[in-house]
Amino acid sequence: MNDRETRRYDMFGRVQTFGNGNAADFAAGSKAAGHFARLAQIIRDLDGEKAQQGGGSATAKDVLFDSLRLDLQAIARTARAIDAGEPGFADRFRSPESAARNVLLTAADAFARELADPAVAAKFIAYELPADFVAELADDVAAIRSAESSMQSDDQSGVASTAAVGRLIREGMAEVMQLDAIINNKYARSPAKLRAWDSASHIERAPRREKKPAGGTPPSSTKAAQ
Repeated sequence: MNDRETRRYDMFGRVQTFGNGNAADFAAGSKAAGHFARLAQIIRDLDGEKAQQGGGSATAKDVLFDSLRLDLQAIARTARAIDAGEPGFADRFRSPESAARNVLLTAADAFARELADPAVAAKFIAYELPADFVAELADDVAAIRSAESSMQSDDQSGVASTAAVGRLIREGMAEVMQLDAIINNKYARSPAKLRAWDSASHIERAPRREKKPAGGTPPSSTKAAQ
């Protein structure tokens, strides 16, 4: 939710609390009871949509890329050692020129093609790389691509969720508008109740940004110059 939506969501919660505290004043099945019930459902729906927004697995993906980077470094380092006895061997396993994710994946694919030959993989294993290092490399690449697919799905869900939040906020505001008329009529002779309602249904204003003096002069300098 953005700040505007959050302020309205917070107001819905206060209105719900007001309704719960004064439920005895409204008959079951009354218009007021119906509006309070619909607002309560809207709040539950908003809670569900909030959980869908902004998610993603960026942190987990970073960990996966770190693991892949270390795999590639180990393979390239070992290839340089093998190159001492087989000149040109290291050219097949050059370290990625950058840590950019697409570069790492391209290098991993190239390494995997070379390592598909068991005889080549055996040279690395002789230098004490794990016997399953080729499979580990493939697993890391597969995990990253799976995470990317999952994040794309999460992003699509997030877009849909954002639209749903906007719709629910509008529906909630419509319920509060109906309740405002009912509450003001109901408690016309109860100033304390009306004050409580006004407080509950009030939407907090967004904090105002401090305006900079014209020309960018700091306030203290402006005052001192006068």
